[in-house]
Order: sequence, then C-alpha cells, then structure tokens
Amino acid sequence: MDIILMLVVIALYGLSIGGGKSGKYLFLTAIVAHVAYIALRWRLLGRVPVTERHDILIMMALLTACGFPYFLKRIPLATLLNVLPVFVIILCFFGVFQDRVDTIEPNMNTLWFPLYMTLFIAGYGMLTLGAVAGIFFLFVRNESYERMQHRIVLLGWVMFSFALVAGSVWFYRVYGVYWLWTAKELWTTVTWFYFSFYLHARLTNTLRGRLAAGVGVLGFGVMLFSYIGVTPILGSPWTQF
Repeated sequence: MDIILMLVVIALYGLSIGGGKSGKYLFLTAIVAHVAYIALRWRLLGRVPVTERHDILIMMALLTACGFPYFLKRIPLATLLNVLPVFVIILCFFGVFQDRVDTIEPNMNTLWFPLYMTLFIAGYGMLTLGAVAGIFFLFVRNESYERMQHRIVLLGWVMFSFALVAGSVWFYRVYGVYWLWTAKELWTTVTWFYFSFYLHARLTNTLRGRLAAGVGVLGFGVMLFSYIGVTPILGSPWTQF
C-alpha cells in the first residue's frame, strides 16, 4: 500500500512538468502526498525513517521538492516546472527500487547516527538544489542563477562536511575506527573533494559562467554514483545506507 502511494507521488510530480498554474498545484499536491508517505513510513517503523537507502533517497527528494517556494520567487514558473520535478523524480525513482529494511540495527540507537543522517540528507538535498539552479542558468543564462547555484552548493557542502564528521564519530563508537577505505568511503571522499574543487575554483574565478554551472550540475551525477552506484558495481560491506 505504501509503495502505491509513492508511485502516485511520482506520477503527480511527473504530471506537474511544464504544467503552468495547473502544474504548480499538481506539484504542491505531490509534496503533500510525499509528506504523507514519509509519515506513513514513520508510523509503520516507529522511528524517523532515515536508516536505509529507500527512505533516505525519498527524504532527499522531499527536501529537493521543498525548494519550490524558494525558486518560485526567483524563477519563472514555466522554467521551474520544466526542471525541478525531474530531479525530484530521479531521486524518488531510485528510492523506490531500493530494498526496504524495516528493522533498525542496535548500533544505530545512538544520537550520532540520526545526526549524521540528518546532515547527510540535508547536504545532498542542497547539492541537488544547486544542480537545479545550474540547469536554470544553462537554460536562461541569467548570471544571478549561477550565483544562486554557488551559494546553495556552498551550504550543501558545509552540511555534507559536518555529516562526514558526525558519521566518523558514530563509526568510531560502533566499530572502533573513524574511517575504512572501502569503495563506498573512497567515493564519498571523491564527492567531497569534487565539490571542494568546484567551490575553490569558483572562489578564485577559475570557473565562471557556463563551465561553472556545468561542473556544479555534473556533481549531481557524481553524488548519485557515490551513493547508489558504487555498491552494485564495486561492492561495499555497507549496503544499507
């Protein structure tokens, strides 16, 4: 039943693409249904659903969708609905096809784990919104959109950085080490350095305009691969989150 609700959410986001005023209301309806799905998962699990990939990706998608009011004040509605729903659908789509784990491991019953996952979801959600802003710039060539992208990515990178710190502390408390250089951890590091490079190059004016926007948008692909592509391709002992 809950998966059917999630498919309805994806359909509503899809119908909102390029829909003008009707698309706006469809998108807002999708957000309400999206929240209802997460609330249902919360009730079923008896805890905040942030302990495995299915729920984490669905939460990232919701955070991305909630960027709608922010962008609506700055972006024409038609342009906004041609871009934002696509990114939300991508995250929802990958989330739906992840195995759902409806139990919580004992090592997750610590303050550090929900802190880590909250920062991680917020960071990746903001990095996704940065990619959305980059697409706006590539479509419209309004420099304010590229500056918007830079600010959003910076905020996402800060949250992601704090997530790595919190995650390392949690990992140490559970496993006795701060970091293991498995494929998963390696690509997480690659993602952090990728966005660090983008921000440094943007700060020093090495990257500007279309190139900067393109690098920021490509970061969405790097982020997705590091999170859901590494394990099935390269293998990793940490398959749940």
